[in-house]
Amino acid sequence: MSVVINSNYSAAIAANNLATSNARLQNSLNRLSSGSKIVNPSDDAGGLAVAMKLTATSNRQGALQNNLGDATSYAQTQDGALAVAGSILDRVSELATLYQDPTKNTSDLANYNDEFTQLQNELTAVGSETFNGINLFGSGNLTVAATDDLGTAGAITVAQQNLMSSGGFPTFSDNWANLSNWTPDTSGGGTAGVSGNQLHLDTNTADVNLTSNASYTGAFRIAANFNVSGVNAGLTVSFGGTQLADLEAGTYSGNHSLRIDVDAAGNSSLYVDGTLVPSQSNTGVDTSGSHPMVMDFNSAGSASAVVGPVTVSSLASGGNTDQVATAASLGSLSLSTVTSAIQDVAAMRAQNGAEQSRLNFASTLLTTNQTNLQSAISRISDVDVATETTSLARWNVLVQAGTSMLTQANQSAQIALKLITG
Repeated sequence: MSVVINSNYSAAIAANNLATSNARLQNSLNRLSSGSKIVNPSDDAGGLAVAMKLTATSNRQGALQNNLGDATSYAQTQDGALAVAGSILDRVSELATLYQDPTKNTSDLANYNDEFTQLQNELTAVGSETFNGINLFGSGNLTVAATDDLGTAGAITVAQQNLMSSGGFPTFSDNWANLSNWTPDTSGGGTAGVSGNQLHLDTNTADVNLTSNASYTGAFRIAANFNVSGVNAGLTVSFGGTQLADLEAGTYSGNHSLRIDVDAAGNSSLYVDGTLVPSQSNTGVDTSGSHPMVMDFNSAGSASAVVGPVTVSSLASGGNTDQVATAASLGSLSLSTVTSAIQDVAAMRAQNGAEQSRLNFASTLLTTNQTNLQSAISRISDVDVATETTSLARWNVLVQAGTSMLTQANQSAQIALKLITG
């Protein structure tokens, strides 16, 4: 090889080798310090794309696990409420049996009914429970996706158990802005008018009769306020030809609240100021047909009645639990209805348990899938420390060797100087 001054081929080659070795050394240092095999997209462009997609899938499956966990909590809360409802029905069945004891006097039976009323209120309260604002009970369903594409094929349905059957007619409320919802009969000489959200009835030995323009069927509740005054005055409320309440001025002077409950079996209960009036509770109300409500005010002399806003609402559509919750009293409640309601709740809890079981298995599958995805992502993007430290040692030695050889190559020009100055 010629001895030259202007060119140093050996030094150029050594410099290139040193630059390459140093770049590889820096790359190894970056990989080991970051723990990632792909520090720059150019390290593995295809692998980077695959890793990004797999990471997104893994993250979605983590979110799905959270959704399934929330659905499981919903189902567990629902089951807790069903367990309470079952305990209430169990106690009601016990009370219904005790109520049939012929040795119990009227006071004893009233005591049983007091507890029964409280249990009815709690049973109704259980039926209105929610989870994060979502009803636990109803006729709808919650659908939870269990696959990362959110497809319906693997979706899980959690039923809003129909503990308290919905249905019946819409709630009707009249604030007495006018008489458009009623057909008044003042042929007897009395008058009917509205003022200040109140119905005013006046009579002088005459009847005033109002018939609702709406008809109702099934279990229902009538609620209103009233004030009857005058000699021998009386305000009666009837449905389907059966008198449900007879409010006499001498008995109910002043302002009072009225509530009439009629269950699906045709048993009616009158409550005045929240207290049951047994003497005006009866059976045989025709709830199978659709009938209007009728209010009739009459008196043997000058008298008046004021009726506040009135509301008519459906209590049930015939479900066993509904019939227990709306029964007029223990005496009007069939034991078979209670046992059927217990069976209904037992079936609901069994369905709830089956749904929880599937949710648990789906969550386990997602956990397994996510673990496998993370393993695949690791193979693509995570650095193998053992292998990379071996490369680090190699490139480190090559950098040191390259530096030494470049030094030697740079000194080769000194040979030419020696020839010139020799």
